[in-house]
Amino acid sequence: MPQMSDITLFNLTRTMSVLDQLYQQDPDTYEDFVREICAEFTLAREYMMAIQEMASQDAGRDSMAQADLTLRHLLALWVLSNDLAVPLAGADQMQ
Repeated sequence: MPQMSDITLFNLTRTMSVLDQLYQQDPDTYEDFVREICAEFTLAREYMMAIQEMASQDAGRDSMAQADLTLRHLLALWVLSNDLAVPLAGADQMQ
């Protein structure tokens, strides 16, 4: 399991891209994967709930985009720090 100090910007952005690719390929699998992460990662779960609350209150577009970007960073950090495999179809699966 990598330490936080070992995670590079390249690895983080690559993982975010892979998560985006999963969302594009199979939104249901993406949602299941994120739900599994949020079940264990309190901060990500709280961000998810905050985003839902912001959406229900018609928060500004910029605020929503910033919260979403922060959540995507948190998810990627969790994937990297826990050495999770992102369930992509075919040979593109990332470990």
